[in-house]
Amino acid sequence: MTIHEIKKKIVQYTRLVQSRGYTVASEGNISVRLPDGYVMITPTKIIKDFITEDDLVVVDMDGNHVDGARKATTERFTHLTIYKKRHDIDCIVHAHPVYTVLSTVIGTNPFEEIFISEAAMFLKKVAFAKFAKPSTKEGADAVRDVCGNSDVIVIDRHGSFTCGKDVETAFSLLEILEKYCKMYYLASMSGKPINFIDSSIVEELRNVPY
Repeated sequence: MTIHEIKKKIVQYTRLVQSRGYTVASEGNISVRLPDGYVMITPTKIIKDFITEDDLVVVDMDGNHVDGARKATTERFTHLTIYKKRHDIDCIVHAHPVYTVLSTVIGTNPFEEIFISEAAMFLKKVAFAKFAKPSTKEGADAVRDVCGNSDVIVIDRHGSFTCGKDVETAFSLLEILEKYCKMYYLASMSGKPINFIDSSIVEELRNVPY
């Protein structure tokens, strides 16, 4: 994939995340690890509906500016920490999906037990990180110990980081995560017992190839 194609895809998916309501205003960011080892990432202080390819920034693995007219997102250190721990992924989508964040606000863990197959098959095991002040290096510290074995990380009362080999995969994990958390919240509010899948079957589902 050329640099132009990577830029185009980042812009497309940044707008898509915004249109789905997983971010508002200037929230969230998307990054891609480039073949040369640098990272292309969305900038800070831009309404995501209006982002263009010219707004994207390139940083090195220490977060230093390499290319681009704008300033990189302050969340870049969290992205870079994940990339350093996960050599098998090349894209990260950070968002603030409402029901996912809400689950941490009310102190619930929707993934202690699983009730739909897709959560086990695609999300595998969701990792939860402690609360960290946004736009500081605390986010990097929070994810460092939990990102090694999970493609889906939820930071307490903040947001999600979903990871994949490409933008499509990272975005898909975000959508499945938010759908599941929404279903869990609505099911819990119904007052009726949730019909969970047996834990042994959940483990089998996690190993189903797709």
